[in-house]
Amino acid sequence: MTIAVPGSLGLAGEDVRAVLALARDSVSGVRFEVRPEQIELHTSTPHGRETRVACGVALLNVRLALQGHGIRPLVTLLPGPSAHDSAAAIRLGGYQEPNPDVLALLHSLRTNRRAWTAFPELASWRGLLSRAAEVERAWLHVRSGTELVLCTFNQGAAAEIRAGQAMQRVILTAGTMGFDVSPAVAAVDLSALRADLRQCLGSTLVPQMVLRLGAQ
Repeated sequence: MTIAVPGSLGLAGEDVRAVLALARDSVSGVRFEVRPEQIELHTSTPHGRETRVACGVALLNVRLALQGHGIRPLVTLLPGPSAHDSAAAIRLGGYQEPNPDVLALLHSLRTNRRAWTAFPELASWRGLLSRAAEVERAWLHVRSGTELVLCTFNQGAAAEIRAGQAMQRVILTAGTMGFDVSPAVAAVDLSALRADLRQCLGSTLVPQMVLRLGAQ
């Protein structure tokens, strides 16, 4: 049975359904509440780091899907009681035709392609992936030829949601260039990683996760 989805942000219910379907792709632990004036993202319990990172991934997906419909999303992280204590709330920030970069990222999200064949030269991807992280107020540190460390500028719940958004934008940007970036499969000891990188990153950047270039 199909459950009706109400309209929101000026979109009809069926368009909101399509937005949420795209946003849920490969994401678990995130629940959406649709209201006429906003779309809320709630993390499932326990409200830990992993669910907040997943929320960031879903949030970036929602933003891109809305931009594909000509909506400019206005996002508030951890908005408090005004948005029912959600992890993030998206309101209407205006209207704007999607630019080519947005359309390319949406194509990468929809196709989820993994066309990896060989390691590309560092210069061919470093700038693009670094800028993708910076769009989400994060920083990408190249630790080795195939290992990337995604950093934020602070710690806490909002930083973890932001890290999820940055990770997803980096992954999708890599997809637009025909290769794969994905989270490290092995568990990462963040405390040890931060201690190891403190000398080269200083105290401003906070390592949040390790990404790897190439198929896992």
